[in-house]
Amino acid sequence: MRIIGLDAARSLAIVLAMSSHVYVEAGLHPHIPDQLSQILRFAFQIATPTFILLFGTMLEVIYQPRWTTAPARRQVAARLVSRALQCWVLYAISILALFVTNDQYSLRFSIGTMLFMGNSPYTEILKFYAVVLALAPVLLWLRARLGLWPLVVAALAYHAAWPLLTALPDAHHDLGAPIHIGRLVMFTTGFGDLQLAGPSILHGLTLVVAGQLLGRYLLGGSAQGLHTVDPGTDQGFQRRVSALFAGAVLAAMTGALALPDGAFAKLADGSFRMDSHGLYFAAGVVSATLMTIMFVWLIDIKQAGSTAAWTRLTFFGRTSMFTFAWGNILLYLVDVTPAGAAASLFWAILLLLAVCVMSYGFDLAARRSQTVVTGLSILKRPVDRMAQSLLNLPRRFQNAR
Repeated sequence: MRIIGLDAARSLAIVLAMSSHVYVEAGLHPHIPDQLSQILRFAFQIATPTFILLFGTMLEVIYQPRWTTAPARRQVAARLVSRALQCWVLYAISILALFVTNDQYSLRFSIGTMLFMGNSPYTEILKFYAVVLALAPVLLWLRARLGLWPLVVAALAYHAAWPLLTALPDAHHDLGAPIHIGRLVMFTTGFGDLQLAGPSILHGLTLVVAGQLLGRYLLGGSAQGLHTVDPGTDQGFQRRVSALFAGAVLAAMTGALALPDGAFAKLADGSFRMDSHGLYFAAGVVSATLMTIMFVWLIDIKQAGSTAAWTRLTFFGRTSMFTFAWGNILLYLVDVTPAGAAASLFWAILLLLAVCVMSYGFDLAARRSQTVVTGLSILKRPVDRMAQSLLNLPRRFQNAR
């Protein structure tokens, strides 16, 4: 059984992320009133924690139940590592596009960026996912050995240590490390004085753990995955979703009222995200949970609309890597200089529509065209073989000893 609400939430998060990039590229910001612009940018900011949290949910409801026997664990690990390599290849292609189109991306900086020691305008999430997908088998192993709650405690402890960790010397400015090393440290830990979009790997993993907790709650503690859940008839599932929906609404309202002065503006403009501030992650978890549970309640429980219609509408959830790579490459290649509000709005609509058409076309072709399916399979084969080789390295090293 598939929970379509999860696909819908992931699709909306991707739409928000791409809308954020189009918003910048089309130069809409100067033409929108400040209060409306702040609300829009806050919505854009919660996109990233939403699809990271939902990745953790997928780990719990799909991959964790398969993490049983040694052959099954190896198969799951190979799939995740292969996806990680695919993300990195797409990220490298996007940096190559920047090297060709943007004079600020020298050959040296572009190579450093491909090796996670730089920064790109829109495709940093591919870099993040390349690493997190590769680490996912380790997270599944820890989840199976220790249980979920030790991971939750570790995630909370990392955020609680924020005041201490932000006071540590910066690798580049204070310790004199090369700027590439400083960027790598910040990308890994989230701390330093360099301007990187974030979230860092370690902070992002805390969102993955939050997603795993959400997945466990949705399954009611069952170890059998989605096979045990029928959202339309399972009363226990419906009660859990309704309770969490009410709790998420209450948490969002309480959080909005309790925000310190100026905090909403820092959430909206990305300041808290770049600083790895705990409020960014708290707001992200609450917002992502609320959006996800709202869709699950609306689609899977209340069954608003046909399943087939929702499946067609959630194509972004099935084409996320394609969208983040080729959709953003399109934005790199298009150099627009709108003169006035009407022109900015026109280009924003046109660019977002182009991204939607590209992604929908790819999803349609991947599901219906045997030629496309065969071509994608051929392209994936060397990546799958490389993933298998990487997983074989520990065994080869042990045999060599």
